[in-house]
Amino acid sequence: MIRYLEAEEKGRTRALWNEAFPEDSVSFGDYYYKEKTKDNRILVCEEEGRIVAMLQRNPYAVSMRGDVRTCDYIVGVATAVSERHKGHMRSLLLTMLRDMQEERMPFAFLMPARESLYYPYDFRFVFDQPRWVLGYNKDLRRMPLEGSALYKELADWQNAWLKRQYEVFAVRDPAYLERMEKELKSENGFVNLIYEDDWFIGMESEWGLKEREMRYLYTGERYRTLAGTKPAIMARIVCMPEFVKNIRLSEACPEDEVTVEIGIHDLFIPQNQGAWIWKLNKSGSEIIQESRFIAKGKMEVFTIAELTQWLFGYALPEQVENVPYGQYIEPFHGVFLDEVV
Repeated sequence: MIRYLEAEEKGRTRALWNEAFPEDSVSFGDYYYKEKTKDNRILVCEEEGRIVAMLQRNPYAVSMRGDVRTCDYIVGVATAVSERHKGHMRSLLLTMLRDMQEERMPFAFLMPARESLYYPYDFRFVFDQPRWVLGYNKDLRRMPLEGSALYKELADWQNAWLKRQYEVFAVRDPAYLERMEKELKSENGFVNLIYEDDWFIGMESEWGLKEREMRYLYTGERYRTLAGTKPAIMARIVCMPEFVKNIRLSEACPEDEVTVEIGIHDLFIPQNQGAWIWKLNKSGSEIIQESRFIAKGKMEVFTIAELTQWLFGYALPEQVENVPYGQYIEPFHGVFLDEVV
């Protein structure tokens, strides 16, 4: 049986979490099950009352060109060792996608331990995690963040910092910063505020019980250098009409409004499958399903995976050049989804 657990049942998944993720410390697990399960949803597969597989839907407020929507970060995807290769995870993922579509969620995202698990379900990388190093400056000084007195001001600062550079990011608020600080402390982490003389210029954090690593560095370009990137976050468009609301024509487009036809292949969310009429202007767009069937040769056809990478600004499918005004369809510029859990 597949179902969502009630709040008082969520602790029943802790044993499966420990089995599937032995690298996680006990202190981190304690933090997660105390804090993150307050507002998440846990979908499980049960057999004879035993939880044999699960996935957890953690909600985030995500800004998409200023339009804030709830999108779920998928974590805790696990199957008991004795129950693997029986189709449990497939059933959970398909149930999850169906439910998200009914909720009209624009997209879902995750940090894969194995990308091959999610690739067949049309999740694709959309964000490469940068590894920044704070540049040396003799006038820089650090002060530890202590307590909640600055949460509101720091959340506002982080949102402004993100908005200047990115069009898709998780919105910060005092609750976000409080939870982040608890997460860091679960593995002996800390947050430092960075100043140049008396001018606040950023934040950094570090954590790790065994191996220490930087959790984040938020500061201006003049104070940081890029030491590398790695693919980190996969995403998938769930509800196409909701996702494209903030996709628009570029200012360079000679027309103020255009209408194009495209075909979409989506094997797992039938509501996305078919031929669509896409109306775009320079502030946004809407897409209306014309038919569940695609007229081959009449329009360019995209898989939902190709659309995901294109519209997140990560990779450009070849067939875009054959879409009328396709070069003027402006995907999101800058995605920053650096959540780890």
